[in-house]
Amino acid sequence: METVPKSRTILRACEVAFFSLFLAALNCLFPGDPGFLKSAFNPYLILAIILSPYYGKYYGFLSLFLSAFLWIFPLPVALSWLQPATAPASRMALAAASAIPMAVTLGEVYVLGLIRDSLMQRAGDARSRLQKMAREKGLLNRQVRSLRTVNLEFEERLSRQEESITSLYGQVQALYSVNLEKALQSILEMARRFVGATRCSIWEYRGESKSLVLVSTLGWENEDEGPSEIPAEESIEGWVLRNNMMFSVKMLLEYENLKKLDKGRNIMTLPIVAGRSIWGVLNIEDMPFAKYNLFAEKLLLMVMALAAPALERAIDFQAVVRQEDVNPVTGLPSFLQFFSMLANEVKRTAAGQENVTILVLDLTNFTDLVGRFGKDAVLLLMVDLTKGIRELAQGHVRFFHYKADSQLALLCPGLGSDGASLFSLNLLEMINGGRWMIREERVFLEVILGFSVAAGATQSVEDLLGVAENLLLMQKV
Repeated sequence: METVPKSRTILRACEVAFFSLFLAALNCLFPGDPGFLKSAFNPYLILAIILSPYYGKYYGFLSLFLSAFLWIFPLPVALSWLQPATAPASRMALAAASAIPMAVTLGEVYVLGLIRDSLMQRAGDARSRLQKMAREKGLLNRQVRSLRTVNLEFEERLSRQEESITSLYGQVQALYSVNLEKALQSILEMARRFVGATRCSIWEYRGESKSLVLVSTLGWENEDEGPSEIPAEESIEGWVLRNNMMFSVKMLLEYENLKKLDKGRNIMTLPIVAGRSIWGVLNIEDMPFAKYNLFAEKLLLMVMALAAPALERAIDFQAVVRQEDVNPVTGLPSFLQFFSMLANEVKRTAAGQENVTILVLDLTNFTDLVGRFGKDAVLLLMVDLTKGIRELAQGHVRFFHYKADSQLALLCPGLGSDGASLFSLNLLEMINGGRWMIREERVFLEVILGFSVAAGATQSVEDLLGVAENLLLMQKV
Protein backbone atom coordinates (compact mmCIF):
# COMPACT_ATOMS: atom_id res chain seq x y z
CA MET A 1 0.00 0.00 0.00
CA GLU A 2 0.98 3.65 -0.32
CA THR A 3 3.58 5.01 2.04
CA VAL A 4 1.37 6.35 4.81
CA PRO A 5 1.68 6.25 8.59
CA LYS A 6 0.98 2.83 10.10
CA SER A 7 -1.89 4.15 12.21
CA ARG A 8 -3.63 5.59 9.13
CA THR A 9 -3.21 2.28 7.25
CA ILE A 10 -4.84 0.35 10.09
CA LEU A 11 -7.66 2.90 10.30
CA ARG A 12 -8.40 2.69 6.57
CA ALA A 13 -8.32 -1.12 6.62
CA CYS A 14 -10.80 -1.06 9.49
CA GLU A 15 -13.04 1.31 7.51
CA VAL A 16 -12.94 -1.05 4.51
CA ALA A 17 -13.84 -4.00 6.72
CA PHE A 18 -16.69 -2.04 8.34
CA PHE A 19 -18.26 -1.07 5.01
CA SER A 20 -17.96 -4.65 3.72
CA LEU A 21 -19.58 -6.09 6.87
CA PHE A 22 -22.29 -3.43 6.65
CA LEU A 23 -23.13 -4.51 3.09
CA ALA A 24 -23.13 -8.15 4.17
CA ALA A 25 -25.57 -7.32 6.96
CA LEU A 26 -27.72 -5.40 4.46
CA ASN A 27 -27.58 -8.42 2.12
CA CYS A 28 -29.30 -10.49 4.81
CA LEU A 29 -32.49 -8.58 3.99
CA PHE A 30 -32.36 -10.08 0.49
CA PRO A 31 -31.95 -13.82 1.08
CA GLY A 32 -32.78 -14.67 -2.53
CA ASP A 33 -29.82 -12.69 -3.91
CA PRO A 34 -26.58 -13.48 -2.02
CA GLY A 35 -23.84 -11.08 -3.05
CA PHE A 36 -26.36 -9.07 -5.11
CA LEU A 37 -25.12 -11.03 -8.09
CA LYS A 38 -28.57 -10.99 -9.72
CA SER A 39 -28.94 -7.20 -9.42
CA ALA A 40 -27.80 -4.66 -11.97
CA PHE A 41 -26.49 -2.55 -9.10
CA ASN A 42 -23.99 -4.43 -6.93
CA PRO A 43 -22.98 -2.36 -3.84
CA TYR A 44 -20.04 -4.68 -3.10
CA LEU A 45 -18.44 -3.92 -6.45
CA ILE A 46 -19.38 -0.25 -6.33
CA LEU A 47 -17.70 0.04 -2.90
CA ALA A 48 -14.43 -1.37 -4.30
CA ILE A 49 -14.62 0.97 -7.29
CA ILE A 50 -15.20 3.99 -5.00
CA LEU A 51 -12.42 3.06 -2.57
CA SER A 52 -9.84 2.57 -5.32
CA PRO A 53 -9.56 6.24 -6.43
CA TYR A 54 -10.24 7.54 -2.93
CA TYR A 55 -7.83 5.43 -0.83
CA GLY A 56 -5.80 3.61 -3.50
CA LYS A 57 -5.97 0.41 -5.55
CA TYR A 58 -4.77 -1.79 -2.69
CA TYR A 59 -7.71 -0.77 -0.52
CA GLY A 60 -9.99 -1.45 -3.52
CA PHE A 61 -8.49 -4.94 -3.84
CA LEU A 62 -8.97 -5.49 -0.10
CA SER A 63 -12.62 -4.40 -0.27
CA LEU A 64 -13.30 -6.58 -3.33
CA PHE A 65 -11.76 -9.77 -1.95
CA LEU A 66 -13.21 -9.26 1.52
CA SER A 67 -16.70 -8.77 0.04
CA ALA A 68 -16.32 -11.92 -2.11
CA PHE A 69 -15.21 -13.88 0.93
CA LEU A 70 -18.25 -12.67 2.89
CA TRP A 71 -20.86 -13.49 0.25
CA ILE A 72 -19.34 -16.90 -0.61
CA PHE A 73 -18.63 -18.26 2.88
CA PRO A 74 -20.35 -16.63 5.92
CA LEU A 75 -23.37 -15.14 4.10
CA PRO A 76 -24.97 -18.42 2.90
CA VAL A 77 -24.71 -19.81 6.40
CA ALA A 78 -26.27 -16.69 7.88
CA LEU A 79 -29.11 -16.75 5.32
CA SER A 80 -29.87 -20.42 5.99
CA TRP A 81 -30.03 -19.62 9.70
CA LEU A 82 -32.28 -16.58 9.17
CA GLN A 83 -34.49 -18.24 6.44
CA PRO A 84 -34.62 -22.01 7.14
CA ALA A 85 -37.31 -22.53 4.52
CA THR A 86 -35.14 -21.12 1.74
CA ALA A 87 -32.63 -23.45 0.17
CA PRO A 88 -29.17 -21.84 0.47
CA ALA A 89 -27.13 -21.21 -2.64
CA SER A 90 -24.08 -23.41 -2.99
CA ARG A 91 -20.67 -21.86 -2.60
CA MET A 92 -19.54 -23.22 -5.95
CA ALA A 93 -22.49 -21.61 -7.69
CA LEU A 94 -21.79 -18.28 -5.99
CA ALA A 95 -18.14 -18.47 -6.91
CA ALA A 96 -18.97 -19.24 -10.52
CA ALA A 97 -21.54 -16.49 -10.73
CA SER A 98 -19.15 -13.91 -9.26
CA ALA A 99 -16.15 -14.77 -11.42
CA ILE A 100 -16.95 -12.40 -14.30
CA PRO A 101 -18.13 -9.43 -12.17
CA MET A 102 -15.09 -9.88 -9.96
CA ALA A 103 -12.72 -9.95 -12.93
CA VAL A 104 -14.26 -6.85 -14.51
CA THR A 105 -14.30 -4.98 -11.21
CA LEU A 106 -10.73 -6.05 -10.49
CA GLY A 107 -9.61 -4.48 -13.77
CA GLU A 108 -11.59 -1.31 -13.05
CA VAL A 109 -10.10 -1.04 -9.55
CA TYR A 110 -6.60 -1.51 -10.96
CA VAL A 111 -7.08 1.12 -13.69
CA LEU A 112 -8.63 3.63 -11.30
CA GLY A 113 -5.84 2.94 -8.83
CA LEU A 114 -3.21 3.64 -11.50
CA ILE A 115 -4.94 6.89 -12.40
CA ARG A 116 -5.03 7.87 -8.73
CA ASP A 117 -1.33 6.99 -8.28
CA SER A 118 -0.42 9.09 -11.31
CA LEU A 119 -2.42 12.05 -10.04
CA MET A 120 -0.96 11.65 -6.55
CA GLN A 121 2.55 11.51 -7.99
CA ARG A 122 1.91 14.67 -9.99
CA ALA A 123 0.43 16.35 -6.95
CA GLY A 124 3.44 15.25 -4.89
CA ASP A 125 5.83 16.56 -7.53
CA ALA A 126 3.92 19.84 -7.65
CA ARG A 127 3.97 20.03 -3.85
CA SER A 128 7.72 19.36 -3.82
CA ARG A 129 8.30 22.05 -6.43
CA LEU A 130 6.12 24.45 -4.46
CA GLN A 131 8.02 23.68 -1.25
CA LYS A 132 11.32 24.12 -3.07
CA MET A 133 10.13 27.42 -4.51
CA ALA A 134 8.95 28.50 -1.06
CA ARG A 135 12.35 27.65 0.43
CA GLU A 136 14.14 29.44 -2.38
CA LYS A 137 11.85 32.43 -1.93
CA GLY A 138 12.60 32.42 1.79
CA LEU A 139 16.33 32.30 1.08
CA LEU A 140 15.98 35.11 -1.45
CA ASN A 141 13.98 37.16 1.04
CA ARG A 142 16.68 36.69 3.65
CA GLN A 143 19.34 37.61 1.10
CA VAL A 144 17.34 40.70 0.11
CA ARG A 145 17.00 41.70 3.77
CA SER A 146 20.72 41.16 4.30
CA LEU A 147 21.60 43.15 1.19
CA ARG A 148 19.19 45.89 2.23
CA THR A 149 20.83 46.01 5.65
CA VAL A 150 24.30 46.17 4.10
CA ASN A 151 23.11 48.81 1.63
CA LEU A 152 21.69 50.91 4.45
CA GLU A 153 24.98 50.52 6.30
CA PHE A 154 26.95 51.80 3.30
CA GLU A 155 24.47 54.63 2.72
CA GLU A 156 24.79 55.58 6.38
CA ARG A 157 28.58 55.56 6.09
CA LEU A 158 28.51 57.78 3.03
CA SER A 159 25.89 60.18 4.35
CA ARG A 160 27.55 60.53 7.72
CA GLN A 161 31.15 60.55 6.60
CA GLU A 162 31.62 64.26 7.12
CA GLU A 163 29.62 64.20 10.36
CA SER A 164 31.61 61.20 11.60
CA ILE A 165 34.93 62.93 10.94
CA THR A 166 33.72 66.00 12.83
CA SER A 167 32.44 63.84 15.66
CA LEU A 168 35.69 61.86 15.78
CA TYR A 169 37.65 65.09 15.96
CA GLY A 170 35.48 66.32 18.84
CA GLN A 171 35.77 63.06 20.74
CA VAL A 172 39.55 62.96 20.34
CA GLN A 173 39.77 66.50 21.67
CA ALA A 174 37.68 65.44 24.66
CA LEU A 175 40.33 62.84 25.45
CA TYR A 176 42.77 65.64 26.24
CA SER A 177 40.74 66.76 29.24
CA VAL A 178 43.32 64.82 31.36
CA ASN A 179 40.38 63.39 33.28
CA LEU A 180 40.94 59.65 32.96
CA GLU A 181 37.32 58.74 33.62
CA LYS A 182 36.09 61.14 30.94
CA ALA A 183 38.76 59.94 28.54
CA LEU A 184 37.68 56.32 28.97
CA GLN A 185 34.04 57.26 28.46
CA SER A 186 35.03 59.10 25.28
CA ILE A 187 36.65 55.92 23.95
CA LEU A 188 33.50 53.92 24.72
CA GLU A 189 31.35 56.59 23.10
CA MET A 190 33.48 56.44 19.94
CA ALA A 191 33.08 52.66 19.88
CA ARG A 192 29.31 53.10 20.16
CA ARG A 193 29.08 55.78 17.50
CA PHE A 194 31.48 54.47 14.89
CA VAL A 195 31.07 50.69 15.06
CA GLY A 196 27.59 50.51 16.63
CA ALA A 197 28.72 48.82 19.87
CA THR A 198 25.73 48.44 22.18
CA ARG A 199 27.70 46.90 25.04
CA CYS A 200 31.41 47.47 25.65
CA SER A 201 33.83 47.88 28.52
CA ILE A 202 37.36 48.94 29.45
CA TRP A 203 39.58 46.85 31.73
CA GLU A 204 42.72 48.04 33.54
CA TYR A 205 45.61 45.67 34.13
CA ARG A 206 46.75 45.32 37.75
CA GLY A 207 50.23 43.84 37.86
CA GLU A 208 50.18 43.01 41.57
CA SER A 209 47.24 40.62 41.16
CA LYS A 210 47.89 39.74 37.49
CA SER A 211 44.28 40.48 36.67
CA LEU A 212 42.15 42.90 34.68
CA VAL A 213 39.74 45.11 36.61
CA LEU A 214 36.60 46.65 35.12
CA VAL A 215 36.95 50.46 35.17
CA SER A 216 34.40 51.79 32.64
CA THR A 217 31.33 50.41 30.85
CA LEU A 218 28.77 51.36 28.24
CA GLY A 219 25.48 49.54 27.76
CA TRP A 220 25.64 47.68 31.06
CA GLU A 221 22.37 48.08 32.97
CA ASN A 222 24.20 47.35 36.20
CA GLU A 223 27.68 46.33 37.28
CA ASP A 224 26.46 42.85 38.27
CA GLU A 225 25.85 41.84 34.64
CA GLY A 226 29.34 40.39 34.39
CA PRO A 227 32.55 39.87 36.36
CA SER A 228 34.35 42.94 37.67
CA GLU A 229 37.75 41.23 37.67
CA ILE A 230 39.12 38.54 35.37
CA PRO A 231 42.46 36.69 35.40
CA ALA A 232 44.98 37.81 32.82
CA GLU A 233 46.22 34.28 32.20
CA GLU A 234 42.90 32.61 31.41
CA SER A 235 40.98 35.08 29.28
CA ILE A 236 40.83 36.59 25.81
CA GLU A 237 41.48 39.99 27.38
CA GLY A 238 44.68 38.68 28.94
CA TRP A 239 45.80 37.20 25.60
CA VAL A 240 45.30 40.60 23.94
CA LEU A 241 47.23 42.28 26.76
CA ARG A 242 50.16 39.86 26.63
CA ASN A 243 50.51 39.89 22.84
CA ASN A 244 49.57 43.52 22.16
CA MET A 245 47.29 42.26 19.37
CA MET A 246 43.69 42.85 18.44
CA PHE A 247 41.26 39.93 18.90
CA SER A 248 38.31 39.40 16.56
CA VAL A 249 35.72 36.66 17.05
CA LYS A 250 36.47 35.23 13.59
CA MET A 251 39.88 34.20 14.96
CA LEU A 252 38.13 31.45 16.94
CA LEU A 253 37.77 29.56 13.65
CA GLU A 254 41.54 29.43 13.22
CA TYR A 255 43.14 29.18 16.65
CA GLU A 256 42.35 26.35 19.06
CA ASN A 257 44.08 28.07 21.98
CA LEU A 258 41.68 31.01 21.70
CA LYS A 259 38.69 28.65 21.70
CA LYS A 260 39.79 27.38 25.10
CA LEU A 261 39.99 30.95 26.45
CA ASP A 262 36.69 32.10 24.96
CA LYS A 263 33.89 32.75 27.46
CA GLY A 264 31.42 34.19 24.92
CA ARG A 265 31.88 37.83 25.92
CA ASN A 266 34.34 39.00 23.24
CA ILE A 267 33.48 40.16 19.71
CA MET A 268 36.45 42.49 19.31
CA THR A 269 39.09 43.23 21.94
CA LEU A 270 41.88 45.78 21.54
CA PRO A 271 44.89 46.70 23.68
CA ILE A 272 44.95 50.19 25.21
CA VAL A 273 48.47 51.54 24.90
CA ALA A 274 49.69 54.40 27.09
CA GLY A 275 53.23 55.42 26.26
CA ARG A 276 55.44 52.37 25.97
CA SER A 277 53.28 50.10 28.11
CA ILE A 278 49.90 48.45 27.67
CA TRP A 279 47.55 49.91 30.24
CA GLY A 280 44.49 47.73 29.62
CA VAL A 281 42.03 46.55 26.97
CA LEU A 282 38.85 47.69 25.25
CA ASN A 283 36.29 44.91 24.83
CA ILE A 284 33.33 45.05 22.42
CA GLU A 285 30.75 42.61 23.77
CA ASP A 286 27.71 43.30 21.61
CA MET A 287 27.17 45.04 18.28
CA PRO A 288 24.93 44.75 15.18
CA PHE A 289 25.96 41.92 12.88
CA ALA A 290 25.88 44.20 9.81
CA LYS A 291 28.53 46.46 11.37
CA TYR A 292 30.94 43.63 12.15
CA ASN A 293 33.42 43.87 9.29
CA LEU A 294 37.00 44.75 8.44
CA PHE A 295 36.07 48.42 8.20
CA ALA A 296 34.95 48.43 11.85
CA GLU A 297 38.17 46.71 12.94
CA LYS A 298 40.35 49.25 11.12
CA LEU A 299 38.27 52.10 12.52
CA LEU A 300 38.72 50.86 16.09
CA LEU A 301 42.45 50.48 15.57
CA MET A 302 42.56 54.08 14.32
CA VAL A 303 40.58 55.30 17.33
CA MET A 304 42.95 53.54 19.73
CA ALA A 305 45.99 54.98 17.93
CA LEU A 306 44.55 58.51 18.20
CA ALA A 307 43.64 57.99 21.85
CA ALA A 308 47.05 56.66 22.97
CA PRO A 309 48.83 60.03 23.55
CA ALA A 310 45.86 61.53 25.37
CA LEU A 311 45.45 58.45 27.56
CA GLU A 312 49.11 58.52 28.49
CA ARG A 313 48.79 62.09 29.71
CA ALA A 314 45.53 61.37 31.53
CA ILE A 315 47.07 58.36 33.28
CA ASP A 316 50.15 60.36 34.26
CA PHE A 317 47.93 63.16 35.47
CA GLN A 318 45.87 60.77 37.59
CA ALA A 319 49.04 59.29 39.07
CA VAL A 320 50.29 62.72 40.14
CA VAL A 321 47.13 64.55 41.12
CA ARG A 322 45.53 63.58 44.40
CA GLN A 323 41.90 64.29 45.17
CA GLU A 324 42.73 66.37 48.24
CA ASP A 325 44.84 68.73 46.10
CA VAL A 326 41.92 69.65 43.83
CA ASN A 327 40.05 72.92 44.36
CA PRO A 328 36.50 72.06 45.54
CA VAL A 329 34.94 74.90 43.50
CA THR A 330 36.79 74.71 40.18
CA GLY A 331 37.93 71.09 40.26
CA LEU A 332 41.40 72.22 39.12
CA PRO A 333 44.61 70.85 40.69
CA SER A 334 46.77 72.99 42.89
CA PHE A 335 50.17 74.58 42.22
CA LEU A 336 51.95 71.64 43.84
CA GLN A 337 50.45 69.28 41.30
CA PHE A 338 51.36 71.71 38.53
CA PHE A 339 54.94 71.70 39.72
CA SER A 340 55.07 67.87 39.72
CA MET A 341 53.56 67.59 36.24
CA LEU A 342 55.88 70.25 34.90
CA ALA A 343 58.88 68.39 36.31
CA ASN A 344 57.79 65.24 34.44
CA GLU A 345 57.38 67.17 31.20
CA VAL A 346 60.78 68.82 31.59
CA LYS A 347 62.34 65.37 31.93
CA ARG A 348 60.73 64.35 28.65
CA THR A 349 62.00 67.51 27.03
CA ALA A 350 65.49 66.76 28.29
CA ALA A 351 65.20 63.31 26.68
CA GLY A 352 64.44 65.03 23.38
CA GLN A 353 60.89 63.71 23.11
CA GLU A 354 58.99 67.00 22.67
CA ASN A 355 58.74 70.65 23.68
CA VAL A 356 56.64 71.96 26.53
CA THR A 357 55.25 75.43 27.16
CA ILE A 358 53.77 76.93 30.31
CA LEU A 359 51.48 79.94 30.43
CA VAL A 360 50.48 81.82 33.56
CA LEU A 361 47.28 83.89 33.36
CA ASP A 362 46.61 86.57 35.96
CA LEU A 363 43.13 88.09 36.28
CA THR A 364 44.12 91.57 37.45
CA ASN A 365 40.56 92.66 38.30
CA PHE A 366 39.98 89.52 40.37
CA THR A 367 39.67 91.45 43.63
CA ASP A 368 37.07 93.86 42.20
CA LEU A 369 34.99 91.00 40.83
CA VAL A 370 35.16 89.13 44.15
CA GLY A 371 33.92 92.25 45.93
CA ARG A 372 30.91 92.44 43.60
CA PHE A 373 29.96 88.77 43.16
CA GLY A 374 31.85 86.70 45.72
CA LYS A 375 34.91 84.48 45.38
CA ASP A 376 33.09 81.30 44.35
CA ALA A 377 31.25 83.04 41.52
CA VAL A 378 34.50 84.43 40.13
CA LEU A 379 36.20 81.04 40.41
CA LEU A 380 33.36 79.47 38.42
CA LEU A 381 33.86 82.18 35.81
CA MET A 382 37.47 81.07 35.56
CA VAL A 383 36.20 77.54 34.89
CA ASP A 384 34.20 78.95 31.95
CA LEU A 385 37.40 80.62 30.82
CA THR A 386 39.24 77.27 30.80
CA LYS A 387 36.54 75.81 28.55
CA GLY A 388 37.12 78.52 25.96
CA ILE A 389 40.88 78.08 26.19
CA ARG A 390 40.62 74.30 25.81
CA GLU A 391 38.57 74.75 22.64
CA LEU A 392 41.11 77.23 21.33
CA ALA A 393 43.98 74.87 22.10
CA GLN A 394 42.09 71.93 20.56
CA GLY A 395 42.36 70.05 23.83
CA HIS A 396 46.16 69.99 24.08
CA VAL A 397 46.35 71.87 27.37
CA ARG A 398 46.08 71.15 31.10
CA PHE A 399 44.89 73.65 33.69
CA PHE A 400 46.06 74.22 37.25
CA HIS A 401 45.75 76.87 39.91
CA TYR A 402 48.91 78.93 40.26
CA LYS A 403 50.30 80.60 43.37
CA ALA A 404 47.45 83.12 43.77
CA ASP A 405 43.70 82.62 43.46
CA SER A 406 43.62 85.04 40.55
CA GLN A 407 46.16 83.04 38.57
CA LEU A 408 45.83 80.01 36.31
CA ALA A 409 48.70 77.88 35.02
CA LEU A 410 48.48 76.22 31.62
CA LEU A 411 50.69 73.29 30.68
CA CYS A 412 50.95 72.81 26.90
CA PRO A 413 53.03 69.77 25.85
CA GLY A 414 54.29 69.79 22.29
CA LEU A 415 54.09 73.57 21.89
CA GLY A 416 57.27 75.39 20.76
CA SER A 417 58.30 79.04 20.94
CA ASP A 418 56.54 80.19 17.76
CA GLY A 419 53.43 78.28 18.63
CA ALA A 420 53.42 79.68 22.16
CA SER A 421 53.57 83.27 20.87
CA LEU A 422 50.73 82.69 18.41
CA PHE A 423 48.66 80.87 20.98
CA SER A 424 49.14 83.71 23.51
CA LEU A 425 47.93 86.30 20.99
CA ASN A 426 44.89 84.21 20.06
CA LEU A 427 44.14 83.60 23.73
CA LEU A 428 44.15 87.29 24.61
CA GLU A 429 41.99 88.02 21.57
CA MET A 430 39.51 85.35 22.62
CA ILE A 431 39.30 86.68 26.19
CA ASN A 432 38.93 90.31 25.16
CA GLY A 433 36.33 89.52 22.52
CA GLY A 434 34.35 87.01 24.57
CA ARG A 435 31.07 87.62 26.37
CA TRP A 436 31.64 86.67 30.02
CA MET A 437 28.73 86.48 32.42
CA ILE A 438 28.37 86.23 36.19
CA ARG A 439 24.79 85.81 37.43
CA GLU A 440 23.41 86.99 34.09
CA GLU A 441 25.47 90.17 34.27
CA ARG A 442 28.18 90.79 31.72
CA VAL A 443 31.66 91.42 33.08
CA PHE A 444 34.96 92.31 31.44
CA LEU A 445 38.14 90.44 32.21
CA GLU A 446 41.48 92.14 32.55
CA VAL A 447 44.05 89.44 31.90
CA ILE A 448 47.82 89.49 31.57
CA LEU A 449 49.92 86.46 30.81
CA GLY A 450 53.46 85.24 30.81
CA PHE A 451 54.85 82.17 29.13
CA SER A 452 57.98 80.12 29.02
CA VAL A 453 59.20 77.34 26.73
CA ALA A 454 61.43 74.46 27.78
CA ALA A 455 63.97 74.34 24.98
CA GLY A 456 67.03 72.64 26.44
CA ALA A 457 68.17 69.89 28.71
CA THR A 458 69.79 72.33 31.17
CA GLN A 459 66.61 74.24 32.04
CA SER A 460 65.05 73.54 35.41
CA VAL A 461 61.45 73.90 36.52
CA GLU A 462 62.38 76.94 38.60
CA ASP A 463 63.95 78.61 35.55
CA LEU A 464 60.79 78.12 33.49
CA LEU A 465 58.55 79.51 36.21
CA GLY A 466 60.91 82.43 36.72
CA VAL A 467 60.73 83.45 33.03
CA ALA A 468 56.91 83.36 33.03
CA GLU A 469 56.66 85.31 36.30
CA ASN A 470 59.09 87.97 35.04
CA LEU A 471 56.86 88.55 32.02
CA LEU A 472 53.90 89.02 34.35
CA LEU A 473 55.80 91.53 36.51
CA MET A 474 56.86 93.48 33.45
CA GLN A 475 53.19 93.90 32.42
CA LYS A 476 52.15 95.04 35.90
CA VAL A 477 54.74 97.83 36.07
